[in-house]
Amino acid sequence: MISKKSIGLVTLLISISLSCQETKRKDPGHVTASVLRSTELFHIPYVSSGELNNPALVLVLHGDAPFNNPSYQYRIAKKIAIENTNVVSVGILRPGYTDNEGNQSKGERGNATGDNYTIQVLESIYALTTTLKEKYNPSEVVLVGHSGGGAISANLIAAYPGTYSKAVLISCPCDLDQWRAHMKKLQPEARIWDMEVSSLSPIENISSIDDSTQIGIIHGDKDEIVPIGIAYSYRKALESDHKTVNFLTLENQGHEVALNPRVFELVKEFIK
Repeated sequence: MISKKSIGLVTLLISISLSCQETKRKDPGHVTASVLRSTELFHIPYVSSGELNNPALVLVLHGDAPFNNPSYQYRIAKKIAIENTNVVSVGILRPGYTDNEGNQSKGERGNATGDNYTIQVLESIYALTTTLKEKYNPSEVVLVGHSGGGAISANLIAAYPGTYSKAVLISCPCDLDQWRAHMKKLQPEARIWDMEVSSLSPIENISSIDDSTQIGIIHGDKDEIVPIGIAYSYRKALESDHKTVNFLTLENQGHEVALNPRVFELVKEFIK
């Protein structure tokens, strides 16, 4: 979700069979990208230069993107692959979305109101994770999620403890009820914020997170879409349950900070 007037946030579906077409790898001195099409999701893996030996597998999830076709997840994934070694970094197009090249993923997009952080979405991403693990035999799987993608990432580490070793949560609405109440105040006439949703709220499932999981939270202190107080609440709940948290405040920054240098610094720290 990378637009000035973004008001929403992130999501995906159930099983994945990977019948894919893959471009040939370029010379070893350059990061290579393979465009993979499955029956469910469109995603692009970027492979770091050099040999792969049980690489870190990084999965990048975009936000709800109510006003555009999200593609910035590919930019993030590519940059991670360029700046690190022994890494496969995958930009994922969430279900129901179309990117700016016209690529599509099957599934329900939802209304970009935090209504699609569902069990089905988690199962879908987990299925893709399993497929990618079989292909690359990674040493670990790291999640990087922006906005709604951060909420999904936070739900994943709770739903599948031990599968995802680390998660970087950027501008995350990790307390769903608090965030939707905030959006209702911003848009009091919008009935969509009164609708019930079947999404999972990360703050309610913290006890299921493995104590060994490393969690990085990055948030702008001027974020008007997801106020930093929501991030503070999630951090407090994590620490109360003895989870490992690295909290980074981006001063004078708003919601659209997915490409901030501090994000890539934290990812590098997590996978080195």
